[in-house]
Amino acid sequence: MIMENKNNKINKKNNIILEIFDSMFIMILCFATLLSAMLMQSEDAKISYIINFKTLFITFIGFAVYLTFMLSQSQKGLKSMIVHIYKN
Repeated sequence: MIMENKNNKINKKNNIILEIFDSMFIMILCFATLLSAMLMQSEDAKISYIINFKTLFITFIGFAVYLTFMLSQSQKGLKSMIVHIYKN
């Protein structure tokens, strides 16, 4: 019983982390799409975009920290999943 409770808590924590990752992944895809559209506009476009490089730099730093965290956690999650599936 105690082991099952512990496993349920771990599974809930992992599910929350995966949901956050899924949400952030979609947000990053949206950001990349919008940024590429802004950077590839034609010269005769009537709308002009102004890129604040400080904000862009902060965004990329945050993105790098996020990726570093997610990659380290995903490796641990993958290893535990492999152990769980192939424990026999």
